[in-house]
Amino acid sequence: MESVVKRLQRIGLTEYEAKVYLSLLNDHITTATKLAEKSGVPRTKIYSVLETLARRGWIKIYSGVPLLFKAIDPKDIFEKVKSEYADFLDSVKTTLEKEVIEMKEKFVIKKFDLGLENLKEEIKKAKTIQISNATTDFLKKINKAFSKDAAVKVLLFPGERRIADGNIEFKEAEMKIVCIIKGKEVPSMSVILDESRTFTVFKDPVDDHYIVDEMLYDECSKCFGEWYNLGWNAAQKTHGEDVCQ
Repeated sequence: MESVVKRLQRIGLTEYEAKVYLSLLNDHITTATKLAEKSGVPRTKIYSVLETLARRGWIKIYSGVPLLFKAIDPKDIFEKVKSEYADFLDSVKTTLEKEVIEMKEKFVIKKFDLGLENLKEEIKKAKTIQISNATTDFLKKINKAFSKDAAVKVLLFPGERRIADGNIEFKEAEMKIVCIIKGKEVPSMSVILDESRTFTVFKDPVDDHYIVDEMLYDECSKCFGEWYNLGWNAAQKTHGEDVCQ
């Protein structure tokens, strides 16, 4: 069976504090010197232990020469401990409930299936366009929407070929990023417009239409931006002969 000292440690006392309190329970009132002898706590530590117990409300100190010490009734102490612990649990519960609400808000992050035509309309307005894991087919579908003044950087899905467009800076990704759609792996593409709006794109492997979602939560957009920059900085530029006419 677990010792009383160990049990008192589980509710916040140190080993020395537990031993001193238990020793005091067996005496009506006593001195620090006698407590050190009875509890086995070193004399060099006894006063600091007693001061801590008094500060926490476990014992009383009576002035005099020498000082005298008395234990508080365990019933009173444990009622106080239960009350304080109940207050602590309530505060944790309130905090967690607040976090759950905030997390629910954070995970409502997508505007679903805008469609490729709507994406192209947004692309026409953009001054900077960053596309990652792009396929050749996807680029052919959207490249006419690029403004002549837009700065376009495309990170190609591994093995895909760039299109003939001198205004686009191409690199090829070092790894494939895919999602599973209807049991098949398809490239998971993202489009970042003006470094502020992020869209995810994939091609349905059954009916071949593109599904476009917009990320509405700012932190998600930041993550996609960071992933894009990491991939772009790690990738190599593609060669001219890889152009798809």
